[in-house]
Amino acid sequence: MTDAGERPTIERAYRLRLYPNRVQASMLSRLLGAKRFVWNWALGEQQTARRAGDNRPGLTELSRRFTALRQAPDTAWLSELPREPFNQVLRDLDNAWTNAFAGRARWPRFRRRGAVDAVRFTLDQRRKDLVTWAFRDDKPVRIGTVKLDRLGTVRMRMTERLVGRLRSVTVRRDAAGRWWACFTADGVPAPAIDPVDRPALGIDLGLSSTAALSDGRVFAAGKPLANKLARLRRYQRRYTRQRDAAARRQGLEPGKPFPKGTRIEPSRRMQRTRKQIGRLHAGIADARRDHQHQVSAAAVAGAQVICIESLDVKAMGRSMGRRVFRRGVADAGLGELTRQLIYKAGWYGRTVVKIDRWFPSSKTCSGCGHVNTGLKLQHRHWTCPACGQHHDRDLNAAVNIEREGLRQLAEDPEHTEPNTVPDGRTPRSGGTDARGEAVCADGKTSPPGQPTSVNREPDQPAAVPLTRDDGCQEQPTVRDG
Repeated sequence: MTDAGERPTIERAYRLRLYPNRVQASMLSRLLGAKRFVWNWALGEQQTARRAGDNRPGLTELSRRFTALRQAPDTAWLSELPREPFNQVLRDLDNAWTNAFAGRARWPRFRRRGAVDAVRFTLDQRRKDLVTWAFRDDKPVRIGTVKLDRLGTVRMRMTERLVGRLRSVTVRRDAAGRWWACFTADGVPAPAIDPVDRPALGIDLGLSSTAALSDGRVFAAGKPLANKLARLRRYQRRYTRQRDAAARRQGLEPGKPFPKGTRIEPSRRMQRTRKQIGRLHAGIADARRDHQHQVSAAAVAGAQVICIESLDVKAMGRSMGRRVFRRGVADAGLGELTRQLIYKAGWYGRTVVKIDRWFPSSKTCSGCGHVNTGLKLQHRHWTCPACGQHHDRDLNAAVNIEREGLRQLAEDPEHTEPNTVPDGRTPRSGGTDARGEAVCADGKTSPPGQPTSVNREPDQPAAVPLTRDDGCQEQPTVRDG
């Protein structure tokens, strides 16, 4: 096996469950609201300048104004919270304008109450033991800690060793009220490339079955939302009745629009029902994510070349069929499944080929090549009028996708995405979000030959040096049809 230091490195994320105490949870909740306030304040400053005909204040100017804002008497409460998440808010707003001017996103908009559910901290590379956990007799102790500014040491549940240089951590609260820490890391050794069962694999994504593979495997759709839709509707109807009753107690008419700025004071029953709805949504998301990971991992492990369709999932969920069909598109999560297939293929050295979305994979007979133009969407099985071969719609499409992908690969084997370098890796886009990187890269905080890592284990050496091998993220070679 190749030594880990000689293997290419990748960027990845670790998602761990946080267990803050009451004081820490209260501070994090305040941070979520303050982050929304700072975003709206900064956007308002920029829009005011644009209306006056002045230049839009940039990141440096907004940072200077925010320092004064923290010292003002009316907003002195901002100084009680850590500064770093607010710096990230100003950077995010600056990036939002950059993406808007480049045509990659819409104009930045004001955020409403409850729309912010995450804050990001950068990890200072000059500080030791920011993230710690213990291992005893090669068995992990499931509880670790992370030190966050003004919050202190927060406990978290460890599921694996955090290998690589940890750059930042995003603290997120889901609909069920659970707290999660998402660490970004670079310099992570790429997984070893294992032998595959077949050279190529075609994948047909759908709604009745999440994925049909050209080797005959079919993954039935999980449908987590459809399985719990009846209970979700019951809770939502209950919440609507409770909200209408609370509105009447405030002298409002539920059937008419409320005056602008009116806030319904929730009762305890409303809060309890809201928590039930949140826990149900969180369970649906967990089930969908687990199913997607199982399908993508099984597909990538089986072949060297992965052939998929370039589906327009957003258009499918917006315009095709009845409401139940649009809901099924959202429930399947085909866009997220495609993303997982691409990045996992890059981890394991696979090649991803995307064929054109208009290629008639379902209507083409995999036996003789005849195109059945009369095939309808509801026909799950059909017989070729030319050769008489009977087909399962999804498996036949997967075989045709594999053949079309191999054909495109043979015609243009050197085609790569614009962002890739010759060895197939994608460089990181501009800058870093790890504080103290330049100081640590010069070796000023540790003796030569003794690299310091943020994720230190008790009585264990650091897993990897602070400086990454090549600064590049391992990514697949994606070929579009």
